[in-house]
Amino acid sequence: MYVCPLLLAEQGSSSGPCLDSFVSSLPAVTIMASETTRLQSELSDEVLMARIQARDTEAFSLLYDRYAQTIFSMAAHLLSGGEAEEIVQEIFLRLWRRAGQYDPARGAFRSWFLALARNRIFDQWKRRPWETRAAVLHEFDHLLVSADDPADLVTDALWDNQRQAAMLRALHGLPDAQRRAIVLAYFGGLSHAEIAAHLDWPIGTVKKRIRLGLQKLRSHLAQWHEVG
Repeated sequence: MYVCPLLLAEQGSSSGPCLDSFVSSLPAVTIMASETTRLQSELSDEVLMARIQARDTEAFSLLYDRYAQTIFSMAAHLLSGGEAEEIVQEIFLRLWRRAGQYDPARGAFRSWFLALARNRIFDQWKRRPWETRAAVLHEFDHLLVSADDPADLVTDALWDNQRQAAMLRALHGLPDAQRRAIVLAYFGGLSHAEIAAHLDWPIGTVKKRIRLGLQKLRSHLAQWHEVG
């Protein structure tokens, strides 16, 4: 189990048991800790989040273990490795400090937290020069079109691998104009006006192509759910 270093710095360290006592009880402690970890790993995200709202650092560590790699993968697709690591720490520190903002009655923790992470990553991404962002998006679009199987672009920890693979295959099959508009909007975080300026399309055309592309994506993913 790993605790976010920023949280440790904020909380301060606490002294543990004396060395002799710890060594003498090591076998029992190890067994109990293993069983406790197993039971805690079965707790839902929502239960852990309720404990975090009560300032439970162990629950925070479990959620960190579950989501840190996923969020790092999201960030690393757009940012440098060092910048992605900093964003991950910042997102989890924000989770700790603003835990009270999560309301389970409004939806699953996973959806809420990944949306929070995605928004923060895009905020950082948008600070980059447009030329840098355009080059990254152009490379992604090229990989999407040229890949024999777009599912190969999925990294091990990125979202739900099967769903992500299905989505990339669906994007691969869209008409070029619809795919380009969706890549810019949903992978690049661009507004309709920014897409229109970049592609030299009327803004109405941008909206129409995104709408048609999303309809086809939804249809494809619905069929995937039925098959799965």
